[in-house]
Amino acid sequence: MKTTILYVLFLITTALTLVNRYTPFYINNSILHFIILFMAALTFVLIIGQLVRKLKRSRSQLLAFLIVGVLCFIKSFLTWGGDWKTQTILYKNLTNDSKTIEFQMRGDRFSFGYKKRVINRLKLFPGFDWTTNVDTTTINHMQWKKMNLYVNEMKLASKQY
Repeated sequence: MKTTILYVLFLITTALTLVNRYTPFYINNSILHFIILFMAALTFVLIIGQLVRKLKRSRSQLLAFLIVGVLCFIKSFLTWGGDWKTQTILYKNLTNDSKTIEFQMRGDRFSFGYKKRVINRLKLFPGFDWTTNVDTTTINHMQWKKMNLYVNEMKLASKQY
């Protein structure tokens, strides 16, 4: 039973990690992203430990837990560019309330300034979005309502960017 749960957890977390990396699927919360990455790595290490008949004792499993946690933290710290934050909701879809076109920004961690993007965001679940870049000059205005709702998730002092 434990082995089955371990394999299922590995498959789910690895699939989420790969889908987040290679598709427009986006995990929009850095803590949730870290937990999924950590669970994928930890379950992989525990499965390999079972296959080579190691990591049988609680002490060795705890040590594996700590080492994987530290390595995932270092990886996340060095590679995570920051969360995209919505500054302005430009348009809202008339038929699907979960679909918006947003202007988003994120701070560059190791340089000065911000990265900016305009995206079509479909909110799937809390913490999970489907995002695609969009050109607002080519959208069908029959499907979208202009909002220009200033959200300022980055808590910037000035009003518009």
